Amino acid sequence: LPICYAVMKYWKLAHLGQPQEIKSTFGFKVKNVLINVILQKKLMKKPVRGIFHIFIFYGFLIYGGHTTSRLIGGFFGPFQMPLVGVTGYEFSIPKLIEKLIPHFHYIYDYALDIVSLLVLAGLAFFALRRWVYRAYELDRPSGQSMIVISMISTLMISTLIAEGAHAILQANTHISPIRASMVSMLSAWGVTSANAGHWYIGGWWTHIVTVFAFMAFVPNSKHAHLIWAPVNFWFEKETPKGQLSFLDTENAKVWGAANVQDFTWKDHMNGLSCIECGRCTIECPANRTGKQLNPKSIMGDLKHALMEQMGKVQAAKKAGKTDEEISAMPELRVIDNYTSQESLWACTTCYACVEACPVGNNQVDAIIGMRRALVLSEGALPGELQTALTNMENQSNPWGVGSHKREEWTEGLNIKTMAKWAEEGQKPDVLFWVGCAGAFDDRNKKIAQSLAGLMNKADVKFGILGTEENCTGDSARRAGNEYLFQTLAGMNIQTMNNYGVQKIVTSCPHCFNTLKNEYPQMGGNYEVEHHTTFLDKLLNEKKIEVDQAKAKELGVVTYHDSCYLGRYNDTYDAPRSVIEKATGGKVVEAVDSKSRGLCCGAGGAQMWKEEENGKERVNIKRTNQLIATEAKTVASACPFCITMIADGVKSVEKEEAVKTLDVAEILAQTAK
Repeated sequence: LPICYAVMKYWKLAHLGQPQEIKSTFGFKVKNVLINVILQKKLMKKPVRGIFHIFIFYGFLIYGGHTTSRLIGGFFGPFQMPLVGVTGYEFSIPKLIEKLIPHFHYIYDYALDIVSLLVLAGLAFFALRRWVYRAYELDRPSGQSMIVISMISTLMISTLIAEGAHAILQANTHISPIRASMVSMLSAWGVTSANAGHWYIGGWWTHIVTVFAFMAFVPNSKHAHLIWAPVNFWFEKETPKGQLSFLDTENAKVWGAANVQDFTWKDHMNGLSCIECGRCTIECPANRTGKQLNPKSIMGDLKHALMEQMGKVQAAKKAGKTDEEISAMPELRVIDNYTSQESLWACTTCYACVEACPVGNNQVDAIIGMRRALVLSEGALPGELQTALTNMENQSNPWGVGSHKREEWTEGLNIKTMAKWAEEGQKPDVLFWVGCAGAFDDRNKKIAQSLAGLMNKADVKFGILGTEENCTGDSARRAGNEYLFQTLAGMNIQTMNNYGVQKIVTSCPHCFNTLKNEYPQMGGNYEVEHHTTFLDKLLNEKKIEVDQAKAKELGVVTYHDSCYLGRYNDTYDAPRSVIEKATGGKVVEAVDSKSRGLCCGAGGAQMWKEEENGKERVNIKRTNQLIATEAKTVASACPFCITMIADGVKSVEKEEAVKTLDVAEILAQTAK
C-alpha cells in the first residue's frame, strides 16, 4: 500500500506537467527494460561499481521469493504462527517449484545464502566509497543512504541468522557451507533445538518489519529509483539521440520550462528516477573543469521541485486559478529558485551525462527546456551568444560575415553550385553541405578544400548550395532559440527540396546531426553522411588510394571524438579507419575516447560565448589529454573541435611539436 500510494501520488503530480508524446514501439520498450534493468548494461560502463550493484540487484530478485514465502507462511500457513512457534507444514514457494524442478528447494537455499553474502559485500563496497574514500560525485551528509544500507544489511543478517536457527530446529544437515557456518556460530552462542524457534521467530519478525519499513521509506526517498527507473526505461523515446523535441512556436502553451509545471511529464519521470549516484557529474566536461554545472543537481532539483511545489499547482487548479495565475506564483519557478542560470549556460550538450546515467535520464532535454524559456520568453542569454544569434538571423552565419561570401573558398577549384547543375539540366549525386565554418572560417576553409579535392579525385559528382546555403541552426536550437532554428531550417529544406536533393555529405558533425536527425521533423528527409564515413567508403572502393611513402611522414596520430559524431550518432570506427589507411598506423587513444570521449568545449552554442568561471578551460583539459599520448598529430573530424584543440595546443605552447589536422586533410596529404 505505501508503494501504491506513492506511485499514484507522484505519477499524478508528474502528469500535471506538459504532455509529451513518447514515440517507441513495444519491442523497443521490452528490449530497453531487458537490457538496462534486468541485464544492467548501463551500470556495467563502470565495471567494478556495476558488479557490486548487480550483487544487490539480483539479491533483491532472489529475496523476492524468500520474503514472499516467509510472509505467506508466517501469517497464513497452517500451524505456522510466528508468535506461537514453528510446527507442522511450512509454506514455501521453492518447495512448490520443486514439484517441477527436482531439488529446487536446496538449490534455492544455496543461492539465497550466497546472495546474502554478495549483497553484504556490495553494501560494504558502496559504504566505503561514500564514507571512507569519499568519492567526489557522492553527496555528504547522506542520511538516506545510511538508512537504506542499514535496512538492507539488517535483511541479510536477519535472514542468515533465521535460516541458521531453522536448520538447527529441523536438525537439517543438507545445507550450504554458509548456512553450516551460521549453525556453528549459533551453536557457539548456545542456540539449541530447544530455543532455536525463538531465534527463528526473532529473525522472521526482524525480516518482515524491515521489509515493511523499507517499502514505506523508499518511495519518498532518492532510492525510489527502484520503482521509477524501470518505468523511465519503458517510456524512453525511440527517436534519434541527436533529436531535440519539436516546439510548436505558434500553438505551444509554454515556450520552454521555467516553472515546475512547464516541464514535461517525462522530465519529471527523469527526476523521480534519479538515484543521485553522480555518474553524470564525473563525466560532465563543465563540472570536471570547475564550472557550476552539476548534471546530478539538474535532475535532483527537478525532483525536489516536483515534490515540494507541484502540490501547490494541483491545489491552485482545484481552486479554479487560471494557467496565467498559476504561472505567476514565484515559488513555482525552477530557474533561479532551484537551478542557476550560470549552470544552464555552462552545458556543452555533449551528452556524456545521458550516456553515463544508469537509470535512463536525459539531463540535456531539461537544460534545453530551461534555455528555451530564458531565450524565448525572457530574452535572458549571454551577450556574446546574442551577437552570434543576431548574426545568424541577419547573415545566416554566426560569424556575421556577409552571406554573399559563402562561395569564396571555392576559388580556383572548379566547384559547381546546385543552381549551375540545374542550369545545365543535370543533377549531381551528392550535395556537399559546406557549413558556416567551411565557408567563412579561414582554418576550416582548408578542410572544405581538402574534402572537395578528394571528391574530385574520386570522380564524385557533387554540388554546393553556395549563397543559397544558410546555417543549419544547430547552435540556435541548442542555445534555446527554437524560433530561429525553425526559420533557418525551413529555408534550407525548401531550397534542397526544390533541387530534389537526396544525398548530403558534410564535414561538420553538428550540421550532420541536424540535417540527419532534426530536419525530418520539418519535412526534410535526406540520406546524410559524415565525411569520414563517406571517405572510408571511397577508400574501400579503391576510388581513392594512398601513397604509402607519404603516409609515414605524419607519424603517430591520436583522434579526438566529436560528441555530435560519436555519442550522438555512434560513429567511432569510420574516422579511425580513414586515419589508419591514410597513415599505415594504428590510432593512439587518449585517456577518454569513444563513448567516454571528453568534449572540446564548443558544443551547445559554447563556441560563440565565453566559458563560465571555472578552474580550467574545457579545451585545455582535452588538449592536455591528447598531447599526453605523445602523438605528433591530433586528428579531428569537426570544425568546432579543430578550432578548440588548435587553440589548446597554442595555449600550452606545443604548436611546433603537435599538428592539428582534420581527417580529410590527413587523407588529402597522403592520397595519390
